[in-house]
Amino acid sequence: MNSFLGFISIFAKILRMSKRRITFLVFSLLIVSCATKKDVHYFQDIDSTAIDNSFNFLTIQPGDILDIQIKGLNPESTLVFQPNSLNNQVQNNINNRLIDGYLVGENGDIRLPILGVINTTAKTTHALATKLVDDLNSYVKNPAVNIRVLNFRVSILGEVKTPGTFTFLEEGVTIPQALGLAGDLTINGDRTNITLIRNNNGKQLSYSLDLTSSNFMDSPYYYLKQNDIIYVRQNTARVKSSGLVGNVGTLTSVLSLILSLTLVITR
Repeated sequence: MNSFLGFISIFAKILRMSKRRITFLVFSLLIVSCATKKDVHYFQDIDSTAIDNSFNFLTIQPGDILDIQIKGLNPESTLVFQPNSLNNQVQNNINNRLIDGYLVGENGDIRLPILGVINTTAKTTHALATKLVDDLNSYVKNPAVNIRVLNFRVSILGEVKTPGTFTFLEEGVTIPQALGLAGDLTINGDRTNITLIRNNNGKQLSYSLDLTSSNFMDSPYYYLKQNDIIYVRQNTARVKSSGLVGNVGTLTSVLSLILSLTLVITR
């Protein structure tokens, strides 16, 4: 009831305004509710900025599922190290399917046949592969080891076209690539304040990134890590329009109706 009386009061005040002031009011409200190009464009200073941010291999974390491929001059000598030959299957929590891989324990250990327990703490996938090559020299002739994280996943939430959790097989995934996979930000997304939540040694830390500046491309958060969460907030224009009427389309319709009624009454 109070909201209705408030609306009547505002409408009465509008009726007492001149046509020129009413028109100015309508256009002013529309301009305030719109986002500018400066709020929407990415990498606005990219032409004048030199980017130097080389990719680093993923650091292995507890809970990772590792695909460890071991090759050698004698293929038969490597069969025992393949997870599928040992029924070493791990449940993938994303799509509830069994996959072949070595699960990293909470203390960072994995167990390989013959080699026994291998600790992966603070090791990248590349560093672990190098270590395994050294350990395998006694058992496999000219060993070669390739390792990748099978459950490297990132969650993207908020003002994007298709929010969700995405799994990647490659390691060098950047924030723009992940956002592209989610359909990019909507026009209502705040490009100046993207929140990245990352697990750092067991602690959940958050970082704010500005996509309109190329500075974030030179930060340690440009390349994503396992279980990162990207949250895109609503921009100021969207928040204002949501709090006032609901959306810009509804606001425009209401103001147009008021303007039309006012012009009819004041003729």
